[in-house]
Amino acid sequence: MLMTVPNILTISRIVLVPVLVVLLSMIDPQKGAEDNFNIGMWTMWIFIIGGITDLVDGYCARKLGMVSKLGKFIDPMADKLICMAVMVMLIPLGRIDAWVVVVLLFRDIFITGIRAVAASEGIVIAAAEWGKRKTAWLNVALSAMILYYPLFKGTVIELNVFFIANVCLLVGTVYSLASGLMYTFRFFKEVITR
Repeated sequence: MLMTVPNILTISRIVLVPVLVVLLSMIDPQKGAEDNFNIGMWTMWIFIIGGITDLVDGYCARKLGMVSKLGKFIDPMADKLICMAVMVMLIPLGRIDAWVVVVLLFRDIFITGIRAVAASEGIVIAAAEWGKRKTAWLNVALSAMILYYPLFKGTVIELNVFFIANVCLLVGTVYSLASGLMYTFRFFKEVITR
């Protein structure tokens, strides 16, 4: 069965990628903050919905016994597509530095390559807890970068959303690099001990 609930949710996440790209391309730094804020708010919620489907499809796959080969392939691909598409679209808006995107993209491509080699050799390396934390921090960072503008402006509880985004991005990048190194070491350890 290819069209299980987890796979449908994962495919829906892939379908959200062009929607997010179109919405982010509508943000114009030359326009007023109010217009961009409204587009950013809609885009942020769509991105968050994508993140929620990731949690739900993983839960369904494990708890309901719906793990499939297709799901194992498209689930990590969907995660990378949605995050990388958003990051790339944020570069020309000046909300994320290109070098950060390059570092995170390199890490993901490198780990994907290692996973492919590991799978071909019959090596199973479970996802590290740090990898899950990386995903959580980066999802919060990207959500905040999409929104960008302060919340509750002019009040005592005004939130500097872009500052929060950059703090979360820093933490997420550290987790990303650390989890990538851990995964690499575990892979080579498995290879050496065979």
